[in-house]
Amino acid sequence: MRGRALGKIVTLGEVVSDIYRGEELSDVELGFVARPGGAPANVAVAASRLGAEAAFVGGVGQDLFGDFILRALESEGVETAGVRRQKQPTRTSLAFVEISEDGDREFTFYRSSPAADELLSPEDITEDLVSGASFVNFGSIPLIREPVRSATRRIAELAREHDVPVAFDVNFREHLWEGREAAREAVDPLLDLSTIVKLGDGELEPLLGTDDAEEATKTLLDRGVLLVLISKGPDGAYYATRDFSGEVPTFDVGEIIDATGAGDAFLAATLVHLSDGPLDEEERVREATLRGCAAGALACTDFGAMRALPTKDELDELISKG
Repeated sequence: MRGRALGKIVTLGEVVSDIYRGEELSDVELGFVARPGGAPANVAVAASRLGAEAAFVGGVGQDLFGDFILRALESEGVETAGVRRQKQPTRTSLAFVEISEDGDREFTFYRSSPAADELLSPEDITEDLVSGASFVNFGSIPLIREPVRSATRRIAELAREHDVPVAFDVNFREHLWEGREAAREAVDPLLDLSTIVKLGDGELEPLLGTDDAEEATKTLLDRGVLLVLISKGPDGAYYATRDFSGEVPTFDVGEIIDATGAGDAFLAATLVHLSDGPLDEEERVREATLRGCAAGALACTDFGAMRALPTKDELDELISKG
């Protein structure tokens, strides 16, 4: 494809500071631990750890947490030239995370209105951000409000102009939307600009009107999507193109500590493996999806969205164990 470089993943969207409950210091002091998060930022960090070039495009506030997130991304080798700093009273978003015994999470968001990531504008999206990329990736959260909704469409359109595949990881958070219909109306136009669409199995019915994976897949492929990925949590993942489809299992990594970032690790590992070749070879797609499941499993072995994201050596080691 014209303008592609091996393994550069460009992600756009929300970045937050995930706040975990820490040590209870006293009866009048409750400790917290801040960890960087947000799906597109997690994908960028995961891709960088796997040896790919990675860049993040988004917005943070001119505040303590904005400084913290930029340092974190840069320390992981992620390019941040596309990050815009928004003036106060706009602030970097916080997400308080509660972990259940099985490692699942509940999020409580604290966001200014508008939040810093919501103010990214189409004018902030320039051709140099996508030129030479292997994939452009975003989710549905930046589609909730303007101007970042238009900025997201702008990067998708630029990617198409430069023959860069678009990977749309829907990442539907129903409580952030006014309703399912509003979400469907915002998501729908981006499906037509997407090369790869990834959904969780619980996102099919709210956004596509069916909980049947094959029916949902056919709908997307008929609209021009080349590869559909459906993550099934502990049951592995499903992949499909017009010519083939299949399932891969998950990996046993022992105790699940925190599933935050698992889907992002899955997507990053899949994209990195696919970044140097076509999407019409089943062996390549199956191996990419398998590596995605392995990366997602490893991401569950520690607290935080980024801390447990695997390196290439760690990923290879788990896969070699079968």
